[in-house]
Amino acid sequence: MADELPGWLAAPELTRIWRVLFDRLEARGLRAEGRVVIPELTRAERHAASALVGRAVTSTRLTVELAQLDALLTARSGVGGLEAVLRTVTGRTPRDLPGQRSARAETREAPYRLAQERLGASGWVPDWLAGVRRSGLLSRAGEPMAAMGRAVEVLRKLDAEHPPTSRTELAAAFAGGSHGLDDGRTASALVLRGLAARLGQSTPADPAARRALWERFGVSVDSVSTTCLALGLRAAPSSAGPGGAAGRLALAADAGDPVHLTAWDLRRCRLTPPPRALICENPRVLEAVAQRHGARVPVVCVSGQPALVVLDVLRALAGARLLYHGDFDWPGVTIANRLIAEFGVLPWRMTADDYLAALGPVRPELAGPPVTPSWDAELGAAMRHHAVAVHEEAVLDELLDELLDELP
Repeated sequence: MADELPGWLAAPELTRIWRVLFDRLEARGLRAEGRVVIPELTRAERHAASALVGRAVTSTRLTVELAQLDALLTARSGVGGLEAVLRTVTGRTPRDLPGQRSARAETREAPYRLAQERLGASGWVPDWLAGVRRSGLLSRAGEPMAAMGRAVEVLRKLDAEHPPTSRTELAAAFAGGSHGLDDGRTASALVLRGLAARLGQSTPADPAARRALWERFGVSVDSVSTTCLALGLRAAPSSAGPGGAAGRLALAADAGDPVHLTAWDLRRCRLTPPPRALICENPRVLEAVAQRHGARVPVVCVSGQPALVVLDVLRALAGARLLYHGDFDWPGVTIANRLIAEFGVLPWRMTADDYLAALGPVRPELAGPPVTPSWDAELGAAMRHHAVAVHEEAVLDELLDELLDELP
């Protein structure tokens, strides 16, 4: 290719000079601007450089004004200016390195702008995106823009009033296919980070925590891995025969044994609402009821923030008188408020007087932001004043003593 140039440009003694000029032109975005200094020229390089710049080069240090050299080459080379000559001499095409860096930065930023534009100025969005940046999640994704777009659509859907659904259905509708939100998918990881940021929580690190987070937003991962702990519940006999979930419930109730119900079970039987039932927050309470009273008192345990299958069980008990007892702490109040609003449960032994009577020598500190109990404002005031949590286990004996009177 150098044969296309006149000899004063094709001289091998210019090789180092061309290399320096090539690097400088790339670094300056292919603009022939500024000054380049090439030191330590040999005698042969000075002679060749004199022919190149059109003046005698007597020093071992050559200073080249790129704009002047570009104009000279445009007029005399026969192939064009500096960029065309470098392409011909080296056989390589100079790159616009700043432009490429800018384009890469633009590509990296595009998913974040998309999220901000579609999700608006919600307070959790900046924290979510900052966490995604720190994680390097999008930098490892094959299609970061597509993954972010799918995640944003799912987050927008879950931000609205959204009825319970399965993860596969949600993925099929908004994430490019029924497996688009499976564990290991970038879109799934983005959504979980967003949901955690919305709740002010850390990103879930294990399958159980990820499943629980999905369920907090009404999304079931599957119908068998999450359970509702219950005692004394029965179901109408199945048309398929005496076995199945209804049969297992009957056997457990007759024996006074706790049982774990799955969404799979609920699809295959119809629970029979008892006249009354206790809804508790902690598994130890249900266990103690079974030990003391067997299955004479039907109990459903929400086990903290209720999973979807727990909510399904409570819906199936519509018509029963549901009494609720939970922890006197802010998460416990949050759970009670939700169950009162959604299922009409009745707080039992959950007044300000009950709280004050339960204060003992061991006083765990209340943590987190205060929550006003919807059923008793005085309870909230007492809890804020004393700043002490009272867990169900601390009043377990009293609950067991009064339970049969309340739920004969």
